[in-house]
Amino acid sequence: MNGHRTSQIRRSGLWKQSFGSRRFRDRKTGEAMTAMWALKFARNAGAAAFAVLGLSLMLSTNGCAPPPAEAPVESTGAIAGDEGETEWRLESLPPEEEPAEPEEVAEPTDETETAPAEEQPAVELTAPENAEPAEAAEEAEAAAPEASSEEAAMEQPEAETATEPAESEEQAAPEASEEQSPAESAEAETSETESAAETPFEIKVPLGLPPVPIPEDNPMTAEKVELGKLLYFDPRMSKDGTISCATCHDPKKGWAEHTPSSTGIGKQVGNRNSPTVLNSAYAPELFWDGRAASLEEQAVGPVANPIEMGNTLEDMVKTLKGIPGYVERFEKVFGTEPTADGFAKAVAAFERTILAGNSPYDRYQAGDESAMSEAAVRGMNLFEEVGCADCHTPPLFSSYEYHNAGVGMDKENPDIGRKEVTGDDADTGAFRVPSLRNVADTAPYFHDGSAATLEDAVALMAAGGKDNPHRSEMFDTVREAKITPEQQKDLVEFLKALSGDIPAIEPPELP
Repeated sequence: MNGHRTSQIRRSGLWKQSFGSRRFRDRKTGEAMTAMWALKFARNAGAAAFAVLGLSLMLSTNGCAPPPAEAPVESTGAIAGDEGETEWRLESLPPEEEPAEPEEVAEPTDETETAPAEEQPAVELTAPENAEPAEAAEEAEAAAPEASSEEAAMEQPEAETATEPAESEEQAAPEASEEQSPAESAEAETSETESAAETPFEIKVPLGLPPVPIPEDNPMTAEKVELGKLLYFDPRMSKDGTISCATCHDPKKGWAEHTPSSTGIGKQVGNRNSPTVLNSAYAPELFWDGRAASLEEQAVGPVANPIEMGNTLEDMVKTLKGIPGYVERFEKVFGTEPTADGFAKAVAAFERTILAGNSPYDRYQAGDESAMSEAAVRGMNLFEEVGCADCHTPPLFSSYEYHNAGVGMDKENPDIGRKEVTGDDADTGAFRVPSLRNVADTAPYFHDGSAATLEDAVALMAAGGKDNPHRSEMFDTVREAKITPEQQKDLVEFLKALSGDIPAIEPPELP
């Protein structure tokens, strides 16, 4: 019961006020009557004199000094009414036993709680725990055994007092309700913001890798990762339903594709090799030319590429809205219907879990000297000495910078690489330095897939790349080192030692 309701009850007279210590009791039935009920009988009988007497007695106790302590005063009489003569009896209690009038209980506020009423002496007449104050008093009265008029007059105020704790509980209820309001408000706000389901998801980072950077606007949740996994493997995201992300970045092929260039929609062939998704969570920019500034931006790129998936983002979203399973999951994860932004965030969240570490190199660095062969250790030392580590910097074995090694520059229409993004002539033929982790699992190599084996790739780099007007100067240091064929073998063994555990993920059942 709230405070407003309590005030209404008091004003409406539902509370059985005692009117001091005065009680009228029907001598035949033993039922108690207040002065106001006595007045009612008086009106029915036309006994105006009795009404005056009743009011006089009320005023003598409520507005005047108490009478001296004497034995209880008793008056009797009879009233003639519509239903026959009714005998009455008027009693007064000794002043020392008169209970104080009930004090007004302040309505609860936000800052303080309503203290329960002070515990009264134990009485047998107790009210049900959840009863309204007026109802509790009536039930207690009805349950009282037949007693003498003096005992009934003395016990009645105590029975009414016993209902006060229930009233206090009722008044405490509004505060409990108000304390829950902020939580309910926060819950409503959450449903309108990013996600309706936020089971925290902790990325398990393998040995040798740094913590995964997570953007503030795309926190990791289990539901989001699961949604991203479904979208990653779903070919319905392409225009003709034949190409998915996993088509060109296959978990069974080092999360890449073992062909020089990828084949997209309508059997079209692109001009670049598919880079691996492994450890792409650490890349500040994505694609060979760095045209995507985040994994989220990268995720929607292939969808709208006319050669790869050949779709539009608008049509992809229409497809998602037509699949009840996706509609339900987007609502659960983001609190919205399917959107291109939600697609990007979900796929990116899933890709951030695709990590490869715990390689022989990592275990060797952790103190296990038996983790790498002698040839691999020699190759590791040479890798640092000749400057390979300047571009392929540990622990990710990439600086994520852009350099021109001359690869593909001898073609009739060479790929201009980074220049296509920046427009700077100095970036002509420059491509992002790839990570060498798990490089042995992602053949062929370079942006055009022109090196079929790891040995071929090492040989080209050991020679300092291919000459062209835009070749990066840093390759001069490697060229001057004049790396021998035997040393190249050691380098290959070292690169193989960078292969760690690859996440084994099977295609899920699609909605």
